[in-house]
Amino acid sequence: MFLVSHSLNVRANEVRGWLRTQPSVALLVAAAYFEWTVCRGILALSRRPNADVRADLARVYGLEKYKSFWQGELKHLGGATRLTEIVTDWHGITEAFDARNRLIHGRDRHTRKMAAPHVEVLLTAVSEIHEYCGLHGVNINRRMPVRRRRHEPS
Repeated sequence: MFLVSHSLNVRANEVRGWLRTQPSVALLVAAAYFEWTVCRGILALSRRPNADVRADLARVYGLEKYKSFWQGELKHLGGATRLTEIVTDWHGITEAFDARNRLIHGRDRHTRKMAAPHVEVLLTAVSEIHEYCGLHGVNINRRMPVRRRRHEPS
């Protein structure tokens, strides 16, 4: 979908381009982009080995589980902040995901006017998560820090 090296502006412009021609697709892509960003943030800021975090993330689905996993995984950070506090319009995110779920299950379709507010709240949340990670010294648009399991000497 996107390259890790793409800037936030490049990604946002691409999603907004789909909003003009395929508004339902734009909403789906924006939601996937939000989830990808949350996962990258968790992976980047965690203290545990990457493989362990990835394995646990593979079992995390839905906003409630992302919220809980974020809090549990990142509580070690100084001034640890809940995902619902980083994202200033969490209610808007829940509405966007409700709309996304209706689209995924074939129960709705969206015009540009219907999809645009959801897309914008998702793109704003992505920016907020990027900013939070940056405050902790991590650019999630770059290669992730690698943390491996420590092997006990034999």
